[in-house]
Amino acid sequence: MSFDFDASDFLNRLNRTEHGAEQAAVRAMEDNTDDLARIAQNIAPIDKATLRRGMQKKVKLSRDRLIGEVSFRAVENGFNYAIWTHEADYNLGPTSAQAGGTDGYTVGNKYLERPLKGEAEKYIRNVAEAVREELR
Repeated sequence: MSFDFDASDFLNRLNRTEHGAEQAAVRAMEDNTDDLARIAQNIAPIDKATLRRGMQKKVKLSRDRLIGEVSFRAVENGFNYAIWTHEADYNLGPTSAQAGGTDGYTVGNKYLERPLKGEAEKYIRNVAEAVREELR
C-alpha cells in the first residue's frame, strides 16, 4: 500500500501566513518606534533644538529578531551632548523648563529611557495583537 500526499498547497498557505504575521509584527514595531520617538523627542531638553532634530529611528528584522531603535545625536565642538543630556542630572534651561512635555512625561534627562520603560507593556501588546489579528 502506498500513500501519496501533495502538501504544496498547505505549505504555500503556511508560508503566506508566516510572512503575513511577520509583516504585521514589523508594522506594529514601526508604530511603536514612531510612538517612542515622538514622546522622546517632545521631552528631550531644548536649547537650540539640535538635540531634538538629531533624533533617528529605524526598525530592523533579522532571522530571529525584530528591533525598533530610537537614537539621538547632537554634537558641538566634538562633544556629543545627547549622551550627557540623557544620563546626567542637571538643571533645565529656561526653554526646557517652560516646555510642557507630552503623554504624562516631563522634559528632562532619561528622555528615551523613561518612555521606553513606561510604554514597554503597551508596545509588547501592540506587536502581539498585530500578529494575533493576522493569524485569525
